[in-house]
Amino acid sequence: MNTVKVSATKARNNFFELLNQVVLGARIIIVKDRKEIAVLSPKKNKTDWKALRLATKKSHGALKDYDPEDNPLRKTGAADFLGKWDTKDYKIGG
Repeated sequence: MNTVKVSATKARNNFFELLNQVVLGARIIIVKDRKEIAVLSPKKNKTDWKALRLATKKSHGALKDYDPEDNPLRKTGAADFLGKWDTKDYKIGG
């Protein structure tokens, strides 16, 4: 996304030109008295929940089989090595 800063006066004088840039995906920051006071940005579309639910059903439960308990990083003692990094006895590269 392209970001452009313009003065409030320029934004007023070229409003429709700035809107055309926003339609193309630009983000316009309006500055007045050296302070950013407003942003023109493209409207975000709402999530189509029905289409998302349909896509999830079509995935045939690919994520249904995931079990967080099987994650090796979440098991007891998996992260004991992290405590060694902040000691002066642990040296990187030998």
